Amino acid sequence: MKTEELLSGVKIKTVIGKLPQEIFSLEDNSEKVTENCLFFCIKGNNKDGADFAPRAVARGAKLLVGERVTESAGVCTVVVEDVKEAEAVICKNFYRNPQDDMKIVGVVGTNGKTSTCRILSEIFERAGYETGTIGTLGVTYGSVSEQTGLTSLGLLDLYKTLAKMRDAGVEVVFTEVSAHAIYQRRVEGIYFECLIFTNCTEDHLDYFHDFDTYKTVKKSIFTAENCKYAVICSDDSVGREILRETDAKTVTYGINEPADVFAVNLNQSVNGISFVINLFDMIYELQSPLIGVCNAYNVLASCACAAVIGVRLYKIAGALKNMKPVSGRAEFITEYNGGKVYLDYAHTPDGLKRTLSSFRKICDGKLICLFGCGGNREKEKRPVMGEISAALADFTVITTDNPRYEDPCAIINEIEVGVRKISREYVTVADRKEAIEYALTMLGKGDLLVVAGKGAETYQEIMGVKHDFVDAEVIKKIVKKMQGELG
Repeated sequence: MKTEELLSGVKIKTVIGKLPQEIFSLEDNSEKVTENCLFFCIKGNNKDGADFAPRAVARGAKLLVGERVTESAGVCTVVVEDVKEAEAVICKNFYRNPQDDMKIVGVVGTNGKTSTCRILSEIFERAGYETGTIGTLGVTYGSVSEQTGLTSLGLLDLYKTLAKMRDAGVEVVFTEVSAHAIYQRRVEGIYFECLIFTNCTEDHLDYFHDFDTYKTVKKSIFTAENCKYAVICSDDSVGREILRETDAKTVTYGINEPADVFAVNLNQSVNGISFVINLFDMIYELQSPLIGVCNAYNVLASCACAAVIGVRLYKIAGALKNMKPVSGRAEFITEYNGGKVYLDYAHTPDGLKRTLSSFRKICDGKLICLFGCGGNREKEKRPVMGEISAALADFTVITTDNPRYEDPCAIINEIEVGVRKISREYVTVADRKEAIEYALTMLGKGDLLVVAGKGAETYQEIMGVKHDFVDAEVIKKIVKKMQGELG
């Protein structure tokens, strides 16, 4: 692209050196720079991209964009007031602003982002739209399915991905928007057709330090500048704060508080949920194989969003009735000895409470919870989650999650402190595979085992090394082995 066209709309303070005529690519990682590339010198929490400018130039960068002058060995430097704003403008120019040709829906919240995106994708696909999703489970559209390891992409990768989706014929994109992404401005310049708010509870306080900062970051994106519609859960206290503060056009959903979209007569079972929805005064009975009140909220959010974009209610209902389970989210895995085994990503106190409360209501026998906590993350939540499991489950199996660089046994001990406040019905088994096997031996007719914390993750991180570990696969292999031994 011609450099003059590329820089159109950028707020430039000064240009040092002669601008190159053309730029072939954009990059913010010096290791990925190729010939005739523009390199963004972005300052992060720990590193300053300007320090990597010489490396980028050595690899072929012909233009640097940043907030300070760098030693560029004769390569032109464009100094701007705000490099993230400049990056968004340049990405729009380079990729021909993909959002002009697609509707983008963002989902914000501590819990429910992945499930809501999946539900929305199913609804819109069955309504005849070409869809794409970006989130914890990766990037998917058409025949493409790529793992990223991130909830939200970096800004440059986001625009690059949106451009690929647009070129593949995608009409609606559903993306998870994490608090980190908002704070680090990884969605800068994106205008959302809908922004959905699910809930906000304590999480990531190792990064944001306190809950007020965390919730303020989440709330900050809900403005008329960023979205056409703000779809807000009115049952959530932070959601009600957004409703009072936002200048965006709002749509509310809920079960307990007054809302534009709400549910009555909610029924829960091991076969799923059913309820009567009032969708802007249209009444319809909905059924879904998804489990738990948390999924009822995700369904309501999805219905509200789909309706304002233009999907008819009967099409929404048809999609929900045949909904496939969301991988690692209240997902049924197998049966053993008359009991059922479910997998869930619940890894926060609120997430675990919501999950176990839902399963408590549909459990005819013992409710067994197996979980651990991640290392090098908020230590405060470990005893709290122990208390929650002890209060809501009949038996708790404490094990490892992703200990990272911490001692797994130390993490288990901190969880155990919370469990012991409530109950003595628990066991500690450090090895996660052995813990799963132990929990399975406890199952009888009508019992439920919830394996929580990792969901669809494909690894365990121990001392910084990622080892292959998929809960669903481990569970199925153990059950097969145990059934063979019984046979």
